[in-house]
Order: sequence, then C-alpha cells, then structure tokens
Amino acid sequence: MFDPDPTDLAVRGERGIDLYLRLGDVAQQRSRYRCIATVLDEEGKERLVDFEPHAKRDTARLLSRARNAMDDRFMTQPMVLGDATSWPSARDAADPVALFLYLDFFRAWQVADMALQRLMAQLHADPDALPHDPARIAGSILPLFDFNRLTAGCRLAALIEPVLRRRIAAPGFRDDGSGSTGYALRMLGDLCLRAEDYPQALACFATATGAGDNPFRRRKAIEAAHLAGDATALQNHLAAYRGQWDLPDDLAAYAEADA
Repeated sequence: MFDPDPTDLAVRGERGIDLYLRLGDVAQQRSRYRCIATVLDEEGKERLVDFEPHAKRDTARLLSRARNAMDDRFMTQPMVLGDATSWPSARDAADPVALFLYLDFFRAWQVADMALQRLMAQLHADPDALPHDPARIAGSILPLFDFNRLTAGCRLAALIEPVLRRRIAAPGFRDDGSGSTGYALRMLGDLCLRAEDYPQALACFATATGAGDNPFRRRKAIEAAHLAGDATALQNHLAAYRGQWDLPDDLAAYAEADA
C-alpha cells in the first residue's frame, strides 16, 4: 500500500508533538516507525528537539509537518473504536493515504504496547527474569525507544539497569559482537534524558560504559551527569574520557563550568 521510501507522520506524544519516520521492513513485510523529533510548546513558542541531528533534516519542514497535522480536523477529530459513526472517512482527508498510514501506525503501536506490558509484568514479578541474551534485551527495548514511550522507558530503566549493572560487574561478562547490552542501556538512557529524569539517565549511560566504553557512550554519561548536577560523576566521566580520547571543546566546557 505504501511506497518503500520513508514517510513521516505526526502524533501527539507525552511531551509534545512527536514526529515519526515510517521505514519499510521488506524482510518482515511490515512497517517500522521511529520517532525522530518532538516539537515542544514552551509558553506559546515552538521548539524542535531533534533526536537525530546528524541527519541534518530541515527544521522548518519538521515544524510545519507537526503544525499542519495538529491543525487538520481529519487528524484530530474524536473517534471511538466501537462507534462507526465517529470514524473518519478517507474522502474527507487532504491525502486519503494518510488514513491508512495512521491505521498502520496504530497497529504497530498496539503490538509494541502488548509486548511492553508482558515484559513489565514479567520484570515486576522477578527482575532477574530479564533474558540473558543481549540481542533479545535490545530487541525488547527497541520498540519502546522507537515509539518514544517516556514514562514506560523510565519505569523499565529502573527495573533493568540494576540487573544489567550486576551482570556486567560479574566475572567473565562479555557483550555480544553488536554491543547489544550497551545499546539497550543507551536507548533507556535516552528515553530518561528526554523525560528529564537525569539521575536515571546517568545510571543507564554509566552502566552502558561498563558494558563497553566508547566516546559516544561516555559523552552521554557526561551530559547526563551535568544535567543531573552530579559533580562527582561529571568529573569521573570527564577523567575517563580524557584517559582514552582527546576531550572535545564542548565537553571541556562542562569541566570549566564545574570548576
């Protein structure tokens, strides 16, 4: 139904208007959606939080996409699943294909939410029931990250991070070749960062460096420590960065500000 190119859509999320890309997965014969940015309303002024600045997307276009979606009556009219008289009609849409795009998004969201609820119930009953296969852990968190589930992400981080910290500290720990344990922690840390739960974000990023250190993960830990106001953690992570790599100017500014 959809062409293979990424298609963007806007949905009101927990903090603002979330912007998504639709990525066709030919192998799975289904679409995957990934949140790439959020538009915040700060005292009547729009601010774009770009989660993928390296992609260098057009900020004005993203803001316009969010604005147009929320101004479109077709996209915002109330509806009840059990009441056909409330359902939108494709004939009323500026782009009829948009109806089917949002229906596909809704299906993908619900599938991911069902998996999330099962995982949360399992971990609440026994946190150590978390799978030991790093790829399975990362795979269970990826949909949460893709759909920008901030509250659930913080709750899951509080359950998973202590378990992974213990596993990483155990003798003989080794992440898989893709670094999936660290990736899982990085995704949880990013969700906590977006939710402004900075101490929890710091815990996730710090544990991620234990799974396998690299400049990106260490940078995340430094930024979270700064936002959390944890001077000791900030200095420790800055020292760890300096001990392995040249400290970029923007990170050096954190050290100067803390001095």
